Amino acid sequence: MKKFIRNLLSGYLLIFFLLILQILIVIAYENFLDVILSAIGIEDSIWVVLITLLIHIIQAIVAVILFFRILVKDEDPEFKIAWLIGLLIMPVFTMFIYLIFGNHGIRKKDRRIVEASEAANRKYINGEGRNEEQYVEGLGRAHSVFNYIENTAKVPGHMNNKITYYKTGEEFFPEMMRCLRLAKEFIFIEFFIISDGKLWDEVQEILIEKAKEGVEVRLIYDDMGCTGTIEPSTPRILGKYGIKCYKFHPFRPILSGAYNNRDHRKIVVVDHQFGFTGGMNLADEYGNIIERFGYWKDTMVKIEGSAINNLISTFLQNYDIACGHVSNFSIYLKHPYKEYKGEGYVIPFGDGPGGIDNALIGEQNYINILNYAQKEVFISTPYLVPTYPLVDALRNAALRGVKVHLILPGIPDKKMVYLVAKSHFKYLLQACVNIYYYKPGFNHMKSALADDELAFVGTINFDFRSLVHHFECGIDLYKTPCMKDIRKDFEEMLSVCEKVPTDFKLKKGRFLCTILKLFYPLL
Repeated sequence: MKKFIRNLLSGYLLIFFLLILQILIVIAYENFLDVILSAIGIEDSIWVVLITLLIHIIQAIVAVILFFRILVKDEDPEFKIAWLIGLLIMPVFTMFIYLIFGNHGIRKKDRRIVEASEAANRKYINGEGRNEEQYVEGLGRAHSVFNYIENTAKVPGHMNNKITYYKTGEEFFPEMMRCLRLAKEFIFIEFFIISDGKLWDEVQEILIEKAKEGVEVRLIYDDMGCTGTIEPSTPRILGKYGIKCYKFHPFRPILSGAYNNRDHRKIVVVDHQFGFTGGMNLADEYGNIIERFGYWKDTMVKIEGSAINNLISTFLQNYDIACGHVSNFSIYLKHPYKEYKGEGYVIPFGDGPGGIDNALIGEQNYINILNYAQKEVFISTPYLVPTYPLVDALRNAALRGVKVHLILPGIPDKKMVYLVAKSHFKYLLQACVNIYYYKPGFNHMKSALADDELAFVGTINFDFRSLVHHFECGIDLYKTPCMKDIRKDFEEMLSVCEKVPTDFKLKKGRFLCTILKLFYPLL
């Protein structure tokens, strides 16, 4: 009863009931009232006027409630403006959509799990064994970039970790399989998409074999991301072998903003020996075993050393949300790691919707990298539907004299999103940002490199889905030996790219893009 009263007072339940009342009135009028009124001799036209007036009054009440809820909400004006415009143009549709997506924060029960997980993790987030003076001095200007991640994502930066960069799925997946076969203690796997095919068949076989050997296997995947890609009964099937498998935010036919918060992370951890993260999902197109949208370009990194703890704690956060209880962090995080001297600095981290970290970590991390650059910065993203601060950061870097290279797909997977991306070209080109199409196919890579010193590899796209709504992850790297591999990869990409001309004009769909731009903060 208390929960019901809270919901009622919050306004969401009232909005819902008022919208349903409108629908019931229309249905009743269309099917029953006209017959009843005719039978008792009352003029139909009077009731049409009264019912129409009643519906408009209800709509007005709902619109006013929503208007003030949106107005007083503590969030970015970009979101407020989009909702208010929607309310003016399409009030009924916007009301329904707001009920589902209006709150881009996490559910209360998820927040409780996250808070409990953070409390369990807190004693292990100090960068155990780190020489603080050497750490700060070695990072130099990049210390502020790392410090931001430490203060928001609540994970430590690390020295002396070995990082291996994989520029294609053909390089990454064989190494991932090799490491999985070496597991003796535990395997943690988290993907947005797992798709039936050669790669999943091989991984599934390894996981079952390892579970039979007594290795603890935990697996989570996004329920919506995997709709139609693997059997819905996968958790039950794997559970027969002792594998703990959960769908993240499984879809149920109820109104919930949680369905907008998808698990877009990609993490694989094998014992305390190997950790992987980057942009690849577990699907055959990522290994170019099958072709979708031409050649599929993406990247991953392998971590060996203490920074694996960051991936473990990031994984356990979403695993605990999915399974509904808090893991024993000490079992996994209290471990002596081998040091790899002279291997630079790294900080793997997770990002999430409001209520997880209360900061747009992914967005600000990109901005920090752009602000760090003094000579040249490379950025690769499959989607360009950015926030205004991110657009300005790209322009500001170029206007400071930094060579900014922005690489997008040559073959898009979502044509409407691709059209919106092109609508930003003119504004960026005017500031001398260099924009390229990756001609061989679909560039799914989400990476950045500034001055050959500071880099990011991860899951975070230049769109509102990644920057605001989704659970994401990635790793910042500073002066690691693999910088030369990242630089070489970007150069090789540019060699097969087509540069967008500085006089580019969007000839088709300009009006559509203008309308879509009003609403894409909500998409």
